[in-house]
Amino acid sequence: MKNIEAIETVKEIRAMMEKSSRFISFSGTSAILIGLYALGGSWIARSVLTSVNSVPDGYSAPLWLAVAPQLIITALLVFVLALGTILFFSVRKAKKRQQSFFNKPAYRTFFNFFLPLTTGGIFCLALLLNGYVGIVAPVMLLFYGVSLINAAKYTYGSIFGLGCAEIVLGLLCAFFPGKGLLFWSAGFGVLHILYGIYFYVSIERKERLS
Repeated sequence: MKNIEAIETVKEIRAMMEKSSRFISFSGTSAILIGLYALGGSWIARSVLTSVNSVPDGYSAPLWLAVAPQLIITALLVFVLALGTILFFSVRKAKKRQQSFFNKPAYRTFFNFFLPLTTGGIFCLALLLNGYVGIVAPVMLLFYGVSLINAAKYTYGSIFGLGCAEIVLGLLCAFFPGKGLLFWSAGFGVLHILYGIYFYVSIERKERLS
């Protein structure tokens, strides 16, 4: 009995330490919705790109500068929707747990996530404005994967696996010019939906039962 009590005590201490050092207000529902936003954004982007007749077979596409504003607006719209969804569900989850959303783990997580992501976003904007449309998709996937891995040590460790998957897709995308939108849809859309389902079933359910 004493051993069982000691084990339970250790588990409780571990849970308390995790709550104080990690951002655990992430929601699987938000990941699923982000994936749906990304698929919707890729559909819009595809419609825009068909206006230049065909997907380029190389990395340089200077004639696409005419549609750059539409692509940028679409990407920003998806980003704003995704960020708003994460904040909404994370704040709601924190309230249910009677915890403060604005705490040190949250700050550390978002800082380590957005630092490489912002860097990659500015770099992608430079590529897009200079006509290198074909290479934007792999760069986005690579920087996003690095952002997830960088933030994983401050939140759920399973995000590390999602980051690695995004990097693998980004590297594969770099070898298939003209297929960027397909890989982008798979990385930001399908992977997010699959991860969101996994997170909701495997992690959030255990949290509710504990």
